[in-house]
Amino acid sequence: MRSPISAVTIVKNRTEKLCNLIAQLEKCAPVPDELVIVWMAPPSDLSLMKSDKFDIVHKFTTQQALPIAKARNKGMLAAKHQNLVYLNVDAVISPSLFRDGLLALKDKTVVFTSVVFLPHERCNKSYSQIAKDERQVGFLSSNDDTLPNDDNNEIPSRDKESTHGKLSDDSICSTVFFIRKTDFQKTGGFDEGYTGFGLNDEDFFTNCRALGFTLEQLPTRTFAPHRPNYQCPVHHLLDFVNNAQRFYSKWGYYPCVNVLFAYANEGYINADFEDVGIKVKLLPDEDENVVTEPANDVTFTSFQAEHNPKDILSSTA
Repeated sequence: MRSPISAVTIVKNRTEKLCNLIAQLEKCAPVPDELVIVWMAPPSDLSLMKSDKFDIVHKFTTQQALPIAKARNKGMLAAKHQNLVYLNVDAVISPSLFRDGLLALKDKTVVFTSVVFLPHERCNKSYSQIAKDERQVGFLSSNDDTLPNDDNNEIPSRDKESTHGKLSDDSICSTVFFIRKTDFQKTGGFDEGYTGFGLNDEDFFTNCRALGFTLEQLPTRTFAPHRPNYQCPVHHLLDFVNNAQRFYSKWGYYPCVNVLFAYANEGYINADFEDVGIKVKLLPDEDENVVTEPANDVTFTSFQAEHNPKDILSSTA
């Protein structure tokens, strides 16, 4: 049975992950009515693939490559249904995902799943097998109704307030999330002014909160390959700093300050960035993993806000 929802994903080179995602979607109960695939690179042999279970709509770039934010926006706005779900192409999803998501989805609400990150090799199995394996080492499968009485860091709380998403990491929220198309349009979509690495997810969900949307986490689990938890992603220094400054100019505070302080501790930026703005002092050498003096005095000026509401956002890069 099809459900009145459009699923959206983007893909560049990970076509084997796309094939796996489609196979998973076909096993869902119910299945989505359509899957919109945005190809971030020129078409491949898989760019016209079809499914007997739901419609597949392929969207292509008209330029050499499509940035992530623009690709996401293209897919979400091309979807035909009011109910949307965005899926990372490498996500391993629950067969009940669409049932669970649609039951929770309302106007002015963003619904996202909990996410368990695992080593890549442990994600190359069916959802039920992964859930079984992880239950044996302490995780529960997403459809297990026997939630523990005491919450821990791996099990979403029954009692925590979902409003404003304070229990979430915004870079994790985007792994799988549901939203109404009209609400997505109200946000203006993902900010295409962010370039390269970092902070587009944080910006999007901060924007959702600013619009008064509720962020609600489902107990439904999604499994995904482990992403390195960059405390100081040195080879993305300029991208991250530039994006942090864009975020500050919009929201009045710096996001992911743990990363910025890590940069400062390593000597890449000034330690007093919160007071005087970010100044890049050293640049990493991509080949030798050492830092060098910047060619110019790269400075990112700051417009200081009256307050610095760090508690609004708790996330990592």
